[in-house]
Amino acid sequence: MTSRNNIIAAIDIGTTKIVAIMGEVDADGRLRIIGMEKTVSRGVKRGVIHSIEDTIGAISEVVDRLTEKTNKEISTVYVGIAGQHIRSIKNRQFKYIQNGIGEITKMDVEEIINENFRIPIEVGEQILHVIPQDYVVDKEAGIRNPIGMAGRRLDGNFNIIIGRTASARNIEKCVKEVGLEIEELVLEPLASSLSVLSEEEKEAGVVLVDIGGGTTDITVYFDGILRHTAVIPFGGDIVTRDIKEGCSVLIKQAEALKIQFGEAVADLVDEEKVVTIPSVGGWDPKEISFKTLAQIIQCRMEEIIDSVKFQIEITGLHDKIGAGIVLTGGGALLTNLDVLTQKQTGIDVRIGYPGASSKIILDETLNQPIYATGIGLMLKGLNKPRKKTQNQNTDKNKTGKKKGFQKFFSALFDTDDLKM
Repeated sequence: MTSRNNIIAAIDIGTTKIVAIMGEVDADGRLRIIGMEKTVSRGVKRGVIHSIEDTIGAISEVVDRLTEKTNKEISTVYVGIAGQHIRSIKNRQFKYIQNGIGEITKMDVEEIINENFRIPIEVGEQILHVIPQDYVVDKEAGIRNPIGMAGRRLDGNFNIIIGRTASARNIEKCVKEVGLEIEELVLEPLASSLSVLSEEEKEAGVVLVDIGGGTTDITVYFDGILRHTAVIPFGGDIVTRDIKEGCSVLIKQAEALKIQFGEAVADLVDEEKVVTIPSVGGWDPKEISFKTLAQIIQCRMEEIIDSVKFQIEITGLHDKIGAGIVLTGGGALLTNLDVLTQKQTGIDVRIGYPGASSKIILDETLNQPIYATGIGLMLKGLNKPRKKTQNQNTDKNKTGKKKGFQKFFSALFDTDDLKM
């Protein structure tokens, strides 16, 4: 029988779907996906849980099906956190070096990082992590690792990621109610980046645009460092609603139209093509032009891409995105969306598939942008040392509720991801 320690499981709680995935680590240290189950998300809006009861029911359904299908039990899972409440801000801290040796120590760097946790934020929010960008020693700028350098003053530029405490608590509650513990809570766009981006792309400069049902998550990497994170409160669902209103059809029909016949560039669509919506409930059949459908979709997607472009521009890295824009998530499969994105931003675009990592083995049914976050969560688990996992589980049993929640938050980011 396979050791439970070789099993990794993840739950992706999305606006449109909830996915549970299980994988097994082989002798070569690679992760083979052995099961995946999904269901329609009930109780999540724009990436945030709005109904505890409905979300618990959906999670319970997929976990039960997954364990029954694989005939393997799970006790801990990697879970994503996302939503419009996630935001990032820039901050600068400094300190004078007064340790007697005139050199910057690890303690000096930790002290300047920890100072960021004291900045004022809004009520109900919590700093999830502080990501160093670069340092300045005296007047020497652009330093990635200042430890051991001689200097009298250390300045640091930081990217601070902030989230709503209640959102994390609600996720934890839903997962616990189905008898599972959260091994690690991972920012969803960071999980997606693990499955679709290469280290070379992160070094060269890349923008990951994860188009989900309720939100579009943006992460910007340069020099191998996460430089910016943002959430746009629009995703595939709003396009579906636009089609529903613009074509006067039912929401299910609008979703089917988008998936089967939708395109993002109206000029590339044949004006003669039409689709007939069959009669429902006594209503007459309806003909909808492919061109009209594309015009509705393009209008909304241009708005989302403009927001992406704005987020890139405020980083000041627009001219340094050497690896281009990578589109992933369910919305990335919209026909010609890459063409529209490239035209609007002037940056090269590709579609991101989670099978890009050599550390994971998955079949074609799972190698789809819609599973980028779920596969990324699995890779997060694979990258985490197994011994460390056991120790953390032991600690969880020994610590009190308050301390446990602090550990729960501190695990949002692994320091291994943030090495400069």
